[in-house]
Amino acid sequence: MNCIIPGQNLKVFARALNALARIGDDLYVEASKEQLHLVTLNLRKTVCVRYDFKEIFFSNYEINEAELGGTESVSCKIHLKTLLPLFKGTHLDKKLDYVKIEYENNSDFIIFKMKYKCDEILMRHTLRLMESETLTIGISPDNGCNNIGTTSTFCNQLLNMFSNSDDEILFEITKDKAVVRNYYVGAPVRPKSVRSQVNLNGSEFTMFRIDQETTINFSLKPFRTAIQFAEAFNLSISLNFEKGGKPLSVLMTNPTFEVSFIVATLNPYSDNQSSMSTEIPAKITQFNNNHPNITVEDQQALLAEDWDDLSLEVNNKLPIKRTTKSSSNSSSKEPSFREIVEQARSKRSRRFSNDENTNVDRSEVREEDTEPAVNVEENEVSISPESPKTKKAKLVFGRCFEMTFSRDRLGVVLAPNSDSE
Repeated sequence: MNCIIPGQNLKVFARALNALARIGDDLYVEASKEQLHLVTLNLRKTVCVRYDFKEIFFSNYEINEAELGGTESVSCKIHLKTLLPLFKGTHLDKKLDYVKIEYENNSDFIIFKMKYKCDEILMRHTLRLMESETLTIGISPDNGCNNIGTTSTFCNQLLNMFSNSDDEILFEITKDKAVVRNYYVGAPVRPKSVRSQVNLNGSEFTMFRIDQETTINFSLKPFRTAIQFAEAFNLSISLNFEKGGKPLSVLMTNPTFEVSFIVATLNPYSDNQSSMSTEIPAKITQFNNNHPNITVEDQQALLAEDWDDLSLEVNNKLPIKRTTKSSSNSSSKEPSFREIVEQARSKRSRRFSNDENTNVDRSEVREEDTEPAVNVEENEVSISPESPKTKKAKLVFGRCFEMTFSRDRLGVVLAPNSDSE
């Protein structure tokens, strides 16, 4: 893959990366013969964003047939945090002449060459890729019996009527109007929250075609992200959906690129759906040439396995004697985790018992002042004897028990008065 983004289109590309970073952490790059796809998916699989940059978006766009290898596209996966700093800043179209993207199929790196207008500087960034995966969405954004078309300015004015702290938004769609709320009827009232409702007639939209009346509730964060991107470039917005529980598609079109936000929805008045648990039918396919027999689930289990087991840590810290069993094939057997713990407990028990005997010999405490020792099992820690309470009382409060008053001393002047009178 070899494509060049001209300077006048870098603002669109940079804003697209920022919008993708607000939704997901990983970026799936797919290059076909006609266009370049940038796709991301959030962790809960409730929001998917796809940017399709057509061939005319680039000043040069080349895909070798050898790189395809019989497939429809060349794909790779990269972390967005490593890519965002390259396009950070303002007025990129005035600073950069072009940005060239180079990638070879099955390579571990992707190269970004940034040509600056000032002093003819060419900066090369080599970024390491993640494991080879492709993301496939099982639905088409264009399908939906209900279609609503409007402008980005109208949607931005609509969102300004709601608070930034609102997490969800609800659309009640009928044949001739739409009711937009930040709550649903019957929901418990949250403290310090303002309930807002906006009634919109169908004539206020550029297109309002409703075949099935329904109620949809979805997250407000991806919708705000889509509206902000559309308003930056004055794009028209199209909402395609079917009913609550089916994904909502927010589409934006331009002669050089297309954008689709797919958001999972629910119907709060339906008994079958009570939370935002609806997922987008997305499938992640991982290509593993070195280990073709290992499935994706097995690889995820291997990555999640904690190999720093506690038995290895105890084995490194404690000098445990290993016993070797003689057999036809002489081999040493490693002690199990339970055996390591039992040996540590017995060693600790012996250490406490030795300390107890040493303290008793040095203190010279009478037998009646101490409590009898407790017999314990071999692998249990012995109980240390209590301190002699009677001896402590006599040492601390001994002067309090001495007789300081005597009747024979009554009337005896122990010291004369210090005053002259």
